[in-house]
Order: sequence, then C-alpha cells, then structure tokens
Amino acid sequence: CAACHTVRGTAATGTLGPDLTHFGGRRTIGAGALPNTRGNLGGWIVNSQTVKPGNKMPPQPLTPEELQDLLAYLESLK
Repeated sequence: CAACHTVRGTAATGTLGPDLTHFGGRRTIGAGALPNTRGNLGGWIVNSQTVKPGNKMPPQPLTPEELQDLLAYLESLK
C-alpha cells in the first residue's frame, strides 16, 4: 500500500494513489463509486477492477487474515 498511497505521520509516502490519511472517515471509496463499508472496501482492495474498470489500483492477493487486518487499519484512519 505504501508504495502508492500516503498516510501522513507514517512511512507511507506513495503518490500514485489517493492519500489515505483520514480514510476511515470517508463516506465513499473509489472516487464515489461505492459507500465506504467493510464489505465494499474488501471487494475494492481484492479487485477494484470489477467495480471501476480502468482505475490504477491493481488486484491485491491477500490472505483472508491479511485482508481483515488491512480493513481494520484503514477503518482506524479517522
């Protein structure tokens, strides 16, 4: 994630994707494509191309445990 996204106050300083600093407080994901729910976010992370073809985020091959940990982290960014 850190290669493409910034989270201010951390080592994540990527510039290709959107800044995720206050991600947990957002109402939508994918530039308004979906409501920011845990289920939608999980689907987006695993394969955002099924939601919004042509976006810059590649599919992320995560284990279920890794995905749950990432979802919890992103939800905590408020």
